Amino acid sequence: MSSFWSNPFTRSTNTPLQAAVSAVREERGYAVSTEETNPALLRALGFTGGGVAGVSVNQDSALSFAAVWACVQAISQDLAALPFVIYQDTGDSKEVRKDHPAYRLLNQQANPKQTSFQFRQSMLATVLLRGEAFALIERDGRQSPVALHYKHPDRTEVLEKDGRFWYRFDGDTKRLPYADYEVIHLRGLSLSAGRGISPLHAHRKTIGLGLANQNYGINFYEKGARVDGVMLHPTKFKDAGVAERLRNQFESNYSGTGGSRVLMLEEGIKYEPISIAPKDAEFLNTHKLSRAEIASIFRVPPHKIGDMDSSIKANIEQQAIEYIQNTLQPWAVNIEQEFRLKLFRAAEIATTKGKHNFNGLMRGDSQARGAYYREMLNTGVMSINDVRDLEEMNPVEGGNERFIQGAMVPLSRINDIIDKQTAPAVTTTTPNEDAPEA
Repeated sequence: MSSFWSNPFTRSTNTPLQAAVSAVREERGYAVSTEETNPALLRALGFTGGGVAGVSVNQDSALSFAAVWACVQAISQDLAALPFVIYQDTGDSKEVRKDHPAYRLLNQQANPKQTSFQFRQSMLATVLLRGEAFALIERDGRQSPVALHYKHPDRTEVLEKDGRFWYRFDGDTKRLPYADYEVIHLRGLSLSAGRGISPLHAHRKTIGLGLANQNYGINFYEKGARVDGVMLHPTKFKDAGVAERLRNQFESNYSGTGGSRVLMLEEGIKYEPISIAPKDAEFLNTHKLSRAEIASIFRVPPHKIGDMDSSIKANIEQQAIEYIQNTLQPWAVNIEQEFRLKLFRAAEIATTKGKHNFNGLMRGDSQARGAYYREMLNTGVMSINDVRDLEEMNPVEGGNERFIQGAMVPLSRINDIIDKQTAPAVTTTTPNEDAPEA
């Protein structure tokens, strides 16, 4: 279990007991935790927590909401699927460092239990939901990284002392805490230089509203998509047991999601539904609004979560570009900087870099990929072998030469070319020996 003093309830002063606990906690120099690691104790000390409309919002319940799942799945998968290129900048050129110890961990296998894709997806999904993600760096005798072990936030204790972070993990037998350079610590939005803010806490009511709306829809259809009504009878029943018998018969035979049946009522009884349809109660509109708000929280375009109401073929391409620039790129930079600081030696940081190769996102679109390559070839940015390497094809002889379109000329020569094109043509004639003399 995590340390008692690192739990979030120890920072409150709402009650005398909480104030006393908080004072001791501050004396011990522990940092503020952003997660409720002991909900039962929180409730005992006066914290209500929970979500909205009686719905509890936590990691598991949030992922049961389709919009949250789709957003987390999209961002974590899209980035984890990109190759992570490590290269050394020599000044005149860039050399890919496939021999670097971190290359295998970030592109093949991170630890005995996870491939690099699974590890990177787990880390990003965790930071998207919890605001933080942790991984213990295992090193060999030469201090080179040999494995990256994912650690769940609930099983991680973070301490802050002397301006540095220190870490403990449940089940670890190490006596002293791990130093900051031994742990990958990804953080999302933060209002200080400390811990990341959990979106589940910051947007608890928004997510809770979506879950409550979803549960309402489930309950509605579990009752057969039929709302309550009344059975009208022209007179009063002489036998009081008749009404109860008819009600039980109706509920047992006509509730649920089964197929349609014929409703048989006795003695002139007429059935009248009295409630309104979900659409009239703005059920569907509320559901759409919740999905749109969730997408905006994660900065994911609506079409990525299956909402096509405001998306057409013409603007989906632009939304996809904005998704890469405004959503994936900032997360990529966040991850790259953390990996660079923790996985590279101090002497390497100045010249060695790691970057996500976003060319991988074009693999599924041959038309866009072809247009991109054509533009790079025509402007001399890439050679034929550069393109073949990105397509995982062998180089060809002479393929390293670069070309530009012949019509492209330097501006400094434009006047010479104009003068040459507008100069009068010079013609020469050969005397005709057969022509008569004058």
